[in-house]
Amino acid sequence: MLKTLAPLGAVFVSAATALALGERHDTPSTTTTIPYLGDCTTSTTLTGCSGQVTVVVQTPIAVPACTTTATSTAPPTSTPTPGGACLLIDPFCKPAGLDIEYYANPMGGYSSGNPPSSYYLTQGLRPLDSSLTNVTFFPQNTNPVGLERIYPYPPLPNAPYFVGWQRETNGGVVVDANNFTLVYQGFYRARKTGTHAICASADNEDDVFFGHGNAFSCLDGKASANAQPLLVATGASLINGVICKDVDLVSGLYYPVRNVMGNWQGGSAFNFTVKEPDVALEDRTHDFAGRVYPSKCGLLF
Repeated sequence: MLKTLAPLGAVFVSAATALALGERHDTPSTTTTIPYLGDCTTSTTLTGCSGQVTVVVQTPIAVPACTTTATSTAPPTSTPTPGGACLLIDPFCKPAGLDIEYYANPMGGYSSGNPPSSYYLTQGLRPLDSSLTNVTFFPQNTNPVGLERIYPYPPLPNAPYFVGWQRETNGGVVVDANNFTLVYQGFYRARKTGTHAICASADNEDDVFFGHGNAFSCLDGKASANAQPLLVATGASLINGVICKDVDLVSGLYYPVRNVMGNWQGGSAFNFTVKEPDVALEDRTHDFAGRVYPSKCGLLF
């Protein structure tokens, strides 16, 4: 008969006894010490058929069900927090800059109060040009000299349109300087944990959207026409006030960001900046080289 014994330290001790038929009880026995591989104790009896039998137990023969405490190894949730960072980003994607897209904006259009900044979404417009940019700034300009003037907008009969007037913005995108809309969109990777100031100024208007579900969805990359901007900056007649809002960011995470900048007549200007923790407001930057990623870096879309 073989009977397993209780574990001793890190090993399980088994005694093997000669098994025989009839009255043979004087046969020698063999004891084998084996590693204890289970997490429970058990005993098992073996009956031999004839002669001397040596049994070596390599693992517990019968291991009853054990009561254990399960530790969850499930991955962290992939559902992003509204207004927060995206959790799934292509790890091989490079910080090539934000997407910049140029859309048509008629005189008296976006930034004059009608339509809202979502017009390019609700109207299903295609961009007239697109590129990538690390810089979210171009300086104030004024009406040109020497270009033909026409007056095509009846509600403002004295508002001139300058034929052939163009300006370069960012990423090499050249627009009709009289009236245009630019959308800057992608991911901002925070370098520090703490409170950041998101700031903007514009002639005529910049609507800033930030975080999952506000700038665009982390799940499908789509911007919602119903999203309300984090901040709205407006200006005109060379007076462009700076508007800032604080957001708490975590170092190393990727936050969706979208600027919808529009000019509907005359001169234009644009400046979108981020002030990091422990940085003076006047030292905030609009040059995001190495810190911004195009929208295609979203892993789910």
